Order: sequence, then structure tokens, then C-alpha cells
Amino acid sequence: MRSSPFPTLALLFLGVLLILPSGMARAAYPEKPVTVLVGFAAGGGTDQVARFLSGMAEKELRQPFIVSNIPGASGARSLAETKKARPDGYTVLFITSNISTLQATGQTQLTYKDFQPIIAVNFDSPALIVRSDSPYKTLEDFIAAAKANPGKINIGTGAPGGLWHLSILAFEKAAGIKLNTIPTTSGGAGAAVRLMGKHIDAIFNPPNEAIAQLKSGDFTMLATTSGAALASFPTVPTFKQKGMDIVIASYRGFHVPLGTPDDVVQTLAQAFAKAVQSKEYAEFMETTFSNAVYMDKDAYAAYLEWELPVYTKLVEEAGLKQ
Repeated sequence: MRSSPFPTLALLFLGVLLILPSGMARAAYPEKPVTVLVGFAAGGGTDQVARFLSGMAEKELRQPFIVSNIPGASGARSLAETKKARPDGYTVLFITSNISTLQATGQTQLTYKDFQPIIAVNFDSPALIVRSDSPYKTLEDFIAAAKANPGKINIGTGAPGGLWHLSILAFEKAAGIKLNTIPTTSGGAGAAVRLMGKHIDAIFNPPNEAIAQLKSGDFTMLATTSGAALASFPTVPTFKQKGMDIVIASYRGFHVPLGTPDDVVQTLAQAFAKAVQSKEYAEFMETTFSNAVYMDKDAYAAYLEWELPVYTKLVEEAGLKQ
């Protein structure tokens, strides 16, 4: 990790201040509101987690954490905005594993290497979800219908070129089927609305992007791409259990621009870590059908180093590499 360009000599003057090379003093961070950039529309899984943890960090650090949604290009727009931001800790990026697919799909030249990872906080795996009154009661039913009607089953998902979209392509390849995939530019929440309105036949999204309908019984999950059965849905099979080698998880985490001072990174990391390890967050994850994780900045950076070539290969296999 890049070391801070500022000396670390502390001085007490109206709070804790740090001496800059110019002789000017920097007040203890944070002294004003922090903007959290989310590259997807409000209401989706990423937005839900960002808002919950931002609210907890706000209480801890006693400054507003303002979530700003910048949907478009599978999250690439939020990467670009973060890259342009000053490295002072007042612009924070919350992004999914799309950070490891966007370069390959040609939507940006940026990767995790262009930012300073702070902490990974949760993961979600997409699942094949249908209406409960659908004729497809099992994964086998769905695959049989897709084989009998190539390209006729309409399936919705998140942003085009995003990880959920790529998951459908992996499913098609493994099952030997062709679906009519309909991505949404605003994220996965919009796909659930379309399924509820019977405009499409299924969706391929994580369960936390269809919370209300799953809780009400309007939707049913047929299979999930998680490596093991989800705690919230222990009876739902994984694709792996059904003989298809599809294991996909999107990890979400916070990043800041490169060059952000070490003490600022540490302050943010401690605030978010406290939130992630809280009882309130565990309950939130259970309520929203999501999965908590905790990786510090070093573990998260190591994971991203592993993930980038793996998900780049997924893009290549899907025929989407630019």
C-alpha cells in the first residue's frame, strides 16, 4: 500500500491536527460530510448495503455519509467519478465484483488496482427465480422448457455486461440452452418488478434484489450459483449440486482514490469494520437474505488480485471480451 506523503507528527490544537509539509494543518478526519458513490440505482442489493453501512459509519464518525447513486455501464460510471475525486477520504466508492469484469467488457480501463481497497463487507450469488405460479417448479422444468423453446423464455437480470448478466451466459453454456436475456440499466431491482408484472418469465438475480416477493411467496428460487446452500434458503439447490459447474459470488466493498492518507484509510476501515461486526448488521444481512463477510484491506486486495483474472476469463468465455 502506498504510504502517506504527509508526516505523522501530531499536535493538539482545537483537536488532533497533522502537520503538512507546507506548514499548514489538516484537521482530524472527517470534518465534513463524506460522499459514498454507488454505481447502481437506489433499491438494489448494492444500494441497500451501502446505505445501511453508511448510516452506521455516520453514527461512529459523527459526520453525514451521503449515498450518491450513479447508475450506468454496470458501475463503470462510479469508478470514473471516484478516479477523478481528490484523495482526501471525502469520496468513497462502494462497488461489487463488477470491478473485475468491466475492463474485460470494454466499459472502462479501470480495475481495483486504480483504487485503494478498504474493506469487503458482504457477498451475494445470483439465483434463478420465477413467479410461484410459474409452470417451472424445478430447475429441470426450466431447462426442459428452454430446450424445447430456444430463445423464447424471457429472463431479466441486472446491468448488461455485469456479473449477473454473465451468470446467465454461464448457465446457458452449462445447460445447453438459449434464453432471451433482458438486462436492465438500473440494476437488479427493476428486473424483479418486471417479473412481478409478468412481463418476463424469470430473473437471474441474488435474493436480496427480490426480498419483498420472496418473503410474500410470490417468487420461488429454483437454484443458486453459491458454492453452498444459502443460510436463508437451505433447501434451494445450488447449480453445483445439480451437476453444473457454476459457482459465482459478487463481493462488495469500499474503496478510496489512490493516495488517500493512511490515517484516513484507517479511520474509515475501523468505522466500517465496527459496523460489519455488529449485531445490527448480522440481523440486516439475515433480513435481506444476504451474506456478511469481513476482509480487511490486505485480505480484500489479495482477493481482488485473485478475482480479476478469474472473472476476466468468465467474460471471455461468454464472448463479451472487448
